[in-house]
Amino acid sequence: MDSSAFTPPLQSTASMPLPPRISSFTQSCTISISPISLIINECITVTSAMRKNARWAQSGVASILGTAIDDAQEDASLIARLGLRTKRTRTIQDNPLMAGFSKLRADLADCRDISTFDTAALFHPFLQVIRSSSITGSITSLAINAITKFFTYRIISLSSPRLPLAMQLLSSAITHCRFEASDSAQDEVVLLRILRLMECMMCGVGGDLLSDESVCEMMETGLSMCCQMRLSEMLRRSAELSMVNMCQRAFELLKQIEPEQDSMGMIEEMTTMLSPNTANVQMVEPVSALPNEASPMIDTPNVQSGEFLIPPTQAINDDQYADIDLKPYGLPSIRELLRVLISLLDPNDRQHTDGMRVMALRIIDVAFEVAGSTIAAHPSLRTLAVDDLCRHLFQLIRYDSPKVLQTSLRVSSTILHTMRPHLKLQQELLLSYVISCLHLRVEIPRESGVDPILYEGIPSTPTVLQRSASTATTGSTSGTTTPVPVKERQKLGMEGGMRGPEAREAMVEYLSGLARIPSFMVDLFVNYDCDVERMDLCTDLVGMLSRNAFPDAAIWTTPNVPPLCLDALLSYVSFIADRLDLAPNDKKDYPTAEELIERRSKKQLVIRGTEKFNKDPKKGLQFLVENGIITDGNDPKSVASFLRNTSRINKKLLGEYVAKPSNKDIMNCFIDSFKFDGKRIDVALRELLESFRLPGEAQQIERIVEKFSERYCEFSPKDVANKDAAFVLSYSIILLNTDLHNPQVKNRMTFEQYKNNLRSVNDNKDFAVEYLDEIYNAIKHNEIIMPSEHDNRAGFDYAWKGLLQKAHSAGQMLVCQDTNSYDAEMFRATWKPVVATLAYVFTSATDDMVFMRVITGFDHCAQIATRYGLYEVLDYIILCLSKISTLSVEPMINSAADSTEIQVDGSSITVSELSVRFGRNYKAQLATVVLFRVVRGNEHLVRAGWRDILYIWLNLFTNSLISPYFSELQDKLDVPSIPKINAGNVIKKNDAKDNSIFSTLSSYLSSYAVDSPPEPTDEELESTLCTVDCVNSCNLSEIFDNISALDPVKVGFMINSLLEEAQLLQQKRPFTTVRDELSIETSSDPALNSGSLHASSLASSSSSDKKAVPSSAPLSIYVLEMATCLVAKDPACLNELRGTLMSTLKTILSNAENTHSIVIGRIACYMLAILRKVISEYNSEPSPERLDILKDLCGEVFMSIAGVSGDILKETDSVVAFALVHCFRSAPEVIKSAFLNTPEQAFWKTLEALQENSEAAPLIFELAQEITGFTDIDELEARDEKDYRPTLALIRTSENFQAVIDLLGTFASAGSIGSDWEQRSDQRSGGVSGGGARWTGRSATPPVTSKVQTRNNGIASRQDRRNYSTLGKPTSGSSGNSGRNSEDILRGTAMVNGKRMTAAEVNAAVASGTYPGMQRPYTDIIVRAVKAVKMINEFRVYVQELVEESKLSQDEGWTTFWFPILDGLLLQCLNACREVRQQSFGSLQRTLLSPELSATYDDFEWTAIFDAVLFPLISGLLRPEVYQSDPRGMGETRLQAASLLCKVFLYYLERMSGWQGMLDLWLRILDMMDRLMNSSPRDNLEEAVAESIKNVLLVMSSTAYLVHPNKAANDPLKLELWQQTWKRLERFMPPAALDGLLLDDDSAVTVQDDATAVVQSEQVVVETVVEPVVGK
Repeated sequence: MDSSAFTPPLQSTASMPLPPRISSFTQSCTISISPISLIINECITVTSAMRKNARWAQSGVASILGTAIDDAQEDASLIARLGLRTKRTRTIQDNPLMAGFSKLRADLADCRDISTFDTAALFHPFLQVIRSSSITGSITSLAINAITKFFTYRIISLSSPRLPLAMQLLSSAITHCRFEASDSAQDEVVLLRILRLMECMMCGVGGDLLSDESVCEMMETGLSMCCQMRLSEMLRRSAELSMVNMCQRAFELLKQIEPEQDSMGMIEEMTTMLSPNTANVQMVEPVSALPNEASPMIDTPNVQSGEFLIPPTQAINDDQYADIDLKPYGLPSIRELLRVLISLLDPNDRQHTDGMRVMALRIIDVAFEVAGSTIAAHPSLRTLAVDDLCRHLFQLIRYDSPKVLQTSLRVSSTILHTMRPHLKLQQELLLSYVISCLHLRVEIPRESGVDPILYEGIPSTPTVLQRSASTATTGSTSGTTTPVPVKERQKLGMEGGMRGPEAREAMVEYLSGLARIPSFMVDLFVNYDCDVERMDLCTDLVGMLSRNAFPDAAIWTTPNVPPLCLDALLSYVSFIADRLDLAPNDKKDYPTAEELIERRSKKQLVIRGTEKFNKDPKKGLQFLVENGIITDGNDPKSVASFLRNTSRINKKLLGEYVAKPSNKDIMNCFIDSFKFDGKRIDVALRELLESFRLPGEAQQIERIVEKFSERYCEFSPKDVANKDAAFVLSYSIILLNTDLHNPQVKNRMTFEQYKNNLRSVNDNKDFAVEYLDEIYNAIKHNEIIMPSEHDNRAGFDYAWKGLLQKAHSAGQMLVCQDTNSYDAEMFRATWKPVVATLAYVFTSATDDMVFMRVITGFDHCAQIATRYGLYEVLDYIILCLSKISTLSVEPMINSAADSTEIQVDGSSITVSELSVRFGRNYKAQLATVVLFRVVRGNEHLVRAGWRDILYIWLNLFTNSLISPYFSELQDKLDVPSIPKINAGNVIKKNDAKDNSIFSTLSSYLSSYAVDSPPEPTDEELESTLCTVDCVNSCNLSEIFDNISALDPVKVGFMINSLLEEAQLLQQKRPFTTVRDELSIETSSDPALNSGSLHASSLASSSSSDKKAVPSSAPLSIYVLEMATCLVAKDPACLNELRGTLMSTLKTILSNAENTHSIVIGRIACYMLAILRKVISEYNSEPSPERLDILKDLCGEVFMSIAGVSGDILKETDSVVAFALVHCFRSAPEVIKSAFLNTPEQAFWKTLEALQENSEAAPLIFELAQEITGFTDIDELEARDEKDYRPTLALIRTSENFQAVIDLLGTFASAGSIGSDWEQRSDQRSGGVSGGGARWTGRSATPPVTSKVQTRNNGIASRQDRRNYSTLGKPTSGSSGNSGRNSEDILRGTAMVNGKRMTAAEVNAAVASGTYPGMQRPYTDIIVRAVKAVKMINEFRVYVQELVEESKLSQDEGWTTFWFPILDGLLLQCLNACREVRQQSFGSLQRTLLSPELSATYDDFEWTAIFDAVLFPLISGLLRPEVYQSDPRGMGETRLQAASLLCKVFLYYLERMSGWQGMLDLWLRILDMMDRLMNSSPRDNLEEAVAESIKNVLLVMSSTAYLVHPNKAANDPLKLELWQQTWKRLERFMPPAALDGLLLDDDSAVTVQDDATAVVQSEQVVVETVVEPVVGK
C-alpha cells in the first residue's frame, strides 16, 4: 500500500475536540498519518542507513523497491521460461537483514488494517537488526527508535495478533542487543534508546503480557547499566530513572495478585508451570566494572553466544510458537527483583559500591512507596523485607557516607510507614540506635536571664543507654574472649555512638518524618513503653527531641536540627489534640487503657526490681516479691521463671547467683525451663549459656553442666548414650571453646586431638565421628559467647538471628489508628520535656512564627491536660509561663514607694519600675497573655499553679495595675474596700498635651529642687500603657468568676495557696517595723506629743487620714479577702474549707504583735463574715448538728479575737464593730445566747476592747443596749416599771450579768474624758463672776472653737484659744475701750457678738455650749457614760427575779447580782467627769436605799454594803490621785459621800439594833468621818461632816440607840456604845460642836423634836434623789 493512499480527513482545528492532557510519557498518542506509511518510512530509514555502510552498499535495487523473495524467484522463473539465460547476480536474499525489511514492506502492501497485522512479523526485521552484532550503533538506534514509535503511536494495541509472543521476542532482543562500538557518546545514545524502549514495554501496551523471565532480563539489563561505572553519570542516572519507573509498574501490578499461603511452595509451583523458554526466573546480580575497562563490543552482562534468528526463507506463523506457554509475569519475577535489589545492599560484599547501594535503595524506596502494604501481605516478599532488607539497612545506617545514610534512612522510613506492624523488634533496634546516637550527653548551658526551672524535665540519658549499662557484662573468667569494647560494638551496630553533624541532621529528619505519622508515637508507647521486655522508645524519643530542640544542639549538629526537633514535638502534641474529640474506639484484641496502665506500672516495678537485683540479688528478689512481680518468693520455679524471662538482669550476676549451692533449686528450675528436643548438644549448650554468663569457679561450672546434662538426656538424644556422656561432652565443648578462641592459647586443638580426648566416654563407646566433627566445626567457626560480645560479622548475624526468633514470639505490632484510648497515659509519661522545651524556645525565640507555633503547642498541651485531668501538666505550664512573664517573683512590698501616680483630667495611672520594665518586654507580655489564656476555662485543673498566678496578681495589685475589687462576692462581706497602695509620688497635670521640651526641662529641674524623682518620660508612660493594655487583655475578673463556680475540692487548692501566701506576707513585714514608722511620723507633730488625753485621741483619730498604710497590709488583706470570698461563696465550700481558713486566720491573730492593726481588724471581719454565713445556713435549715457547729464556731471566733491585745484591737477601725453587730443581729436568740456564753467571756472581752475605739464605741453601745433590752433608758425610767420591763433573756447567767455590768462600766469610765474641759470651764465661769461664785453642780463641755483650729490635727494652740476667764478684766495692750471695759466690769456685763451678756448668761452659755464660736466635743461619750450608769442602776429591779430563777441562796444572790451593780456604781462615783460621777452617785444612793436591796435579806447580808461599797467609796475619794482628777468637784463629792454614809446608816439603823456588829460598824463610820474632816481644809468639809454627825447622833438618841450613861447603867452594850462614841468624837470633832451634843435629861424634849425633823428630812432625801443634768 502506497503512503499516498492514506489521506486523513480534513477538519477545522477549531472544531476538533481537545484531547486530555498527557500526564506521563507512558501514555500513547495519536498520529495524523497512516500507520502503514509510518512503518514503511521507518523501514526505509533503517535500510537507507544500512546501505550507507560499506557492508550493505551492494544490496541492489531490490532492497529499494522492496520486492519480496517469492516475487523475485517468480520473476527468475519467468525469464527462464522465456528461454533466456540469465547471469546470477547478488540479490536481496543474500542479505537476510535487508530481506526482512523487503518482506515486511511486501506484506504491508496487502494490509488494509494495521490492527490485523501480525505483531511478531512487524517486529521481525527490526529485531534482527537489534540482535545483529555486525550493525553499528546508529543503525541499532534507528531500529529501537522505530519500535518505540510503534508503542508510542498506538500502532501496537492489545488486540494486535500474537502480541504476547512479540513482547517476548522483543524483550529477548532488547536484552541481548549487540552492536559494534564506535563513538562512546553514540553508543550511550543506543543504550538510552534501549532504556526508553524497555520503559515503554513495561509501562505501556502489552507490559502486563511480559513473562517473568522477560521482566527479569529487562530488570537485569537496567541494573547492569546502573552499575556500569565505565558508563557516563548521565546514562547511569537515566538507567536508574527507568528502573524506578519499571519497578513502580511492576510493584503496582503486585496489588492485583492474591497473597500466597505458602510462599516457597507457591513459587515452586509457579516455576514449574512456566514454559521451557521462560522457566528460569533468576537474575544475576550486577557487578560494577572499573571505568578503564574497555571492550570492542558494548553488551549487556547476559549476552549469549547464539542469536535468536528467524530463518529468512521461512514465514512467521502461529504454528511455530504454538507449543510455547506464554504466562504473564507475577510474583516470581517481583520477588526476584526485590531479592536482587536487597542483595546489592549487603555491606559485606565488596563488589558493590556505595553508588550501587544508593541506587538500589532508591529503587527499593519507590517499590515500598507504591506497594509497601501489599508487600507485607505476601509472605515471600515480607520475609525478604523483615530479614535481609532490615538487616542490611541497620548496618548501612552506621555508614559514614552521607548519601548511603540519608538514603538508608529514607528507605527505613518508608518501610516503617508501610509495614510497621511486621517490624516490631526491627523498629526497636533501629530507633534505639538512632536515639542513642542523637541524644546529647552534655549539660544544657545555663543562660543568664533564663530561670533554671525551664531546664527541668529534659532527660540527661535515655533509658536505652541506661539499660545497656545495667545489663552489660564485663570481664570473662570462663575462658571466653574479652568482651568487645564499646567503640567496636558501635561499629557493629550493637550500641549507639556519636555521629557527625550531617549524619545527626539526617537522623533527625528521619525521626521527624516518622513523628508525622499520626499514630507513630502512640504505637511506640503501647508496643514498647508498656512492654516489660521492650525499651521505652516513646519516652526516649520525646526526650531526645526535647534535648535537641535546645539551641545549643546546633553546636553538635547543624542549625537545622533544633527547629526540626521542635517541629516533631509540636506535631506529636498536635496529633494528640486532634484525637481528643474522637469517640471511644476500643479495638478487638487491643488492651484497654486500664490494662495498659497496669502493664506500665508493672514494667516500672520490674525495672526497679532488676536494678536492685543487679546490685544485691537478695534485696532485689525481696522487692519483686513484695510488689507481686514474683508470685511466691519461696517457690524456686516462680523465681527461675522470672530470671529466665527478664532480659534486664545482669547476665554475669545471674550466672553467679544460680550457681551458688544455696540456690540449687532455682538453678534446677531455671535449666528445666529449656527444651532441647532435636538439638545437637553444642546447640543446646549454646542456648543455655546465652541466657547467663558462665561463672569462673570450677565447682559452679560443674554444677551447671551436671544439671544441663541431666536435662539434655531427658529428651533422649540418639548420639549421646547417657547423662555421664553428656556431662563429659558438654565440659569438653566448654574447654574446646576456650582453646580455640582464647588469644593466649597458641597451639590450637585439632579435631583429631579433640576426638582422641573423647574416646570411650559415650557409655564405653566412641561418639560418632561425624557428630564430633559437626561439633568441632560449629565451635571453631562460631564461638560460644554472649551475643552482645560478638566482634565479627558472624556475631552480628547470630544476634540478628536471635532477634528474628524473638520477633516470632513477640507477635505483630499493634497499630493504634483512629483511637485515643492510650493518649492520656502516653502524654502523662512524656509531657514534661515537651512543655520544658516549649518554654525554653519561647524564651529564646525572636521570630513571630515561632511564637505562634509555641503558643499553639501550649494550647494543645493545656487542652490535652484538661481532657485527661493531668493537673501537673497545667501547673508546669503555668510555672514556666509565669517565669517568662517576670511577674511571678515575690511581691516587693516597698516598691510602691518608688512609683509615681500621674493624675490627668480625673483619671490616673501609676508608673512604677515593674510597669515600665514589663511594658518594654514584649515576650513577657505575650507569656502573660498566653498564661491566662491557658488558665481561663481550665481553673478546675490548677493545683500548685495557683501560687504563681497569685504572685502575678499581687505584683499587679502592688503596682496599681489591677483594682482591689475583683468579684461581686466582696459585696457580701459587708466590709469596706481594700485600701489602695498609694504611690510614693503624685503628680497632677492639667494639660496632658503639654509635652514641650521646656515643660520637660521644667519638670526635671523642679523635681530635683524638691529632692523628688523626676516625672516619668513619655517612653515610660507608653510602656506603662502597654502594661495596662496587656493586663486588661488577660481578663482576670473572668478567671476569678470561673474559680467561684468550682466545687470545694478544686477551690481548696487556690485557698491553700492564698493562705500560705498570707502567712508569708506576715513574716516578711513584721508589725514592729510598721509601728516604728508610725511613731516617727507622729513624733514630728509637737501637738500630738502632748500628754493630754485629748491630744492623743485626736492624733489617733486623724492619723488614719494622714499616714499611708504600709504595702504589706493591703497585700495581706487582698489575699485574705479573696480566700474568704471563695470560702463563703456557697454552702459546700463553707463546710469543706471553713476549717482551713479559720485555722490560718487564728494563726495570724495569735501573732498580732507582728501584724498591722488594719490587717487584724480585717481578719476579725472575715471571721465574723464566715460566722454570719454559717448563721444564715442555720437559719435556712436549723438542726441540732448545725447548732453544735455554730456554738463551736462562735467560741473559736471570739476566743481568737479576744486573744488579741486590747491595745492592738482598739487601733482597728469601726469595721470590726460593724461586722460584730451585724453578725449578732442576724443571729437567732439561741445563737445570740451562744455568743454571750463563749468560753472565757471572749465575746465580752471583745466588746470591751472595741469600745475603746472612738468610732466603734457607738456601735458597741447599741449592741449592749440590745443585749440588755435597755434600748432607751430614759424612756424606760419615765415609764412605770410594771408597764414595761425587759426580759433580760440573754444575760440571766451570773457570768453574763457580771460581764454586761463590766462592759457598761467601761463605757461609763470613758466619760472621764470630760473632766478636763469641766475644770477649764470652772476657771472661765469663775473669772466672769469675779471668782466668788460657787460651783453650781452642773457640768459643761470644753469650748474648742472651729475657727481657731490649726493644722495640728485640729487642736487649737494655747495662744489661739479664747480665755473666757479674762472677760471681766482689761487685756494688756488694750486701748480706746478701756473705760468702757472698766464700766462693764463694774456692771458685771460683757459684749459678745454685739450683745451684752451678764456673767451668769455667759456661764450658762458656756456650760450649755451655746456660746458663739464654741462646740462640744465628747458629748456623745459623756451621754453614753451617763446612760451606762443608768442601765447599771436599772438592773436592781431584776435582781430578785434573777436570784429566784437561778435558784441561788440569799448570800449567793448578793454576791452574784447585787454586788456587780453596786461595784459598778461605786467605780463611777470616782469618775473624773462630774456629770458621770453625779449620775453614779445618785444611782448608788437610790440603789442602797431601795427596798429591793434589803426587803428580803434578814440575815444582815445587806450590811456588806458598808464594807463593799460605802467604805471603799470614801477611801477612794480620799486618794490623792482621785482628788487631783477634779480638785474642785471632788470636795463636794466627798461631802455627798459623807452624807450618803449617814443616810444609809440611819436608813438601816432600826434593823441593825439587834446586830452584834453594830458597834464595830458605828465606830468605823466615825473613823471614816474623821478622815473626811481632816482630808482637805480647802473643801470646807469640817462643818458639813460635823453637821451630818450631829444629825445621826440626834436620830440615834431619839430612837434610844444612843443613851446617856445615866440611863444606860443597866445596859452594858449601850453604855459601851456611848463611851466609844464620845471617845472617837473627841478625836476630831471641834469642842464647840461636842458641847452641843452632850445630851441630858433636860434637853430630851428638844432633842426629840430635832430628831423627828432630821428623820423626816432624810426620808425626803431618800424619796427625791437629785438627778444629773447632761448638756446637749
